Amino acid sequence: MIWYILASFLPALMVVIFSAIVKNKYTGLLLATIVIGVSVYKGFFHSEMIVFLDTISLILGYFAVDQLKLSE
Repeated sequence: MIWYILASFLPALMVVIFSAIVKNKYTGLLLATIVIGVSVYKGFFHSEMIVFLDTISLILGYFAVDQLKLSE
């Protein structure tokens, strides 16, 4: 249960934090995607639903950065 909650919030949070640090929303999204991609490659995911939730969370994080203008 905790894995689904974390998969819903952490990728979006990573996009927001990375975008605020590097001041570029595309680079922040790319860095968060690389981190999640490496963990999928290494086998740290328990189900396909977690990968789906991560993808949706990445998209929502990108939209949050875009709407809040955090990358400027």
